[in-house]
Amino acid sequence: MATNNLSRKSEPLSWVPVRGGPKVRMEKSWTRPPEDQYLKDLNDQGFIVPEFWTDDEISDFPMVLQDLRDLDEYLLPLFFDFNQKAKYYQNRFYLFQWVFLFGAFFTTILAVMTTYFSALEARSIDGTFRLFSSTVDFTLLVSIFGYSTLLVSAITSYYTLLSNQGEPRKRWASYRRLTEELRMMYFKYVTRLQPFHTEARVDELRRRVLDIRRREQENG
Repeated sequence: MATNNLSRKSEPLSWVPVRGGPKVRMEKSWTRPPEDQYLKDLNDQGFIVPEFWTDDEISDFPMVLQDLRDLDEYLLPLFFDFNQKAKYYQNRFYLFQWVFLFGAFFTTILAVMTTYFSALEARSIDGTFRLFSSTVDFTLLVSIFGYSTLLVSAITSYYTLLSNQGEPRKRWASYRRLTEELRMMYFKYVTRLQPFHTEARVDELRRRVLDIRRREQENG
């Protein structure tokens, strides 16, 4: 099996956030892609991909091929679905953190500018001052910066509410844990370790996959 993914260079883990910041939009549910892309995704996740073997190697392992068909039917769809949800909630968590960071920064700057121009307005005679050949209206500036502060604060508070209700970090951790449990189950099944060492191994696989699906529903 020399041509499988064990010989290639390691790649960045698929759940590491995209460089440059979180995505504004990301699909929450997984949809099986075209076959070529699906095989690449399997390979990137470290799974066994018979299409990357030679014909002689495939014929040498008929039992492994049957195991892979069982896993492709019962386990892998759930794995990729949970993996996509884990990336989705991780992206949401980082997106909210960026909103909090920039929201706090701009709220502070706008509040300082509002206070500054309010102080200048209080010192002026008619609420204006001359700047070169133009007249600057302090009252207008105070209103602009004041309403801008209110708007940025409202947006930041809204995303804070979404974050508290959605609990993206908790859901991210939950889906990542379930995904890695499925990954471990995959290799246990292929190597026929307990509890997949009996003739009823397919039934045991289905039962355990359904159990993980039930745990997902219980965790919300």
